Amino acid sequence: MTDELDIRNTRGRLIKLAIAAAIGGVLTFFTMLAMTSSGRGPNPDPVGASIMPLLGVAIFVVTTMFSLKVISKKR
Repeated sequence: MTDELDIRNTRGRLIKLAIAAAIGGVLTFFTMLAMTSSGRGPNPDPVGASIMPLLGVAIFVVTTMFSLKVISKKR
């Protein structure tokens, strides 16, 4: 039985990041759903139409960072 000692805790950090990404994905989905359900409708301009996907990526990154910060708080 050769269990390697994980000094840098890479497995634990990856699990926390995966949980934070899942939380960020769910929050992003519901945020984008709420934003698209209210408003003027789709923008016919190609540059203006790309705002929603870019905003979705930005919301995902921010909510994932916030979730990771909350999950990895030291007690």
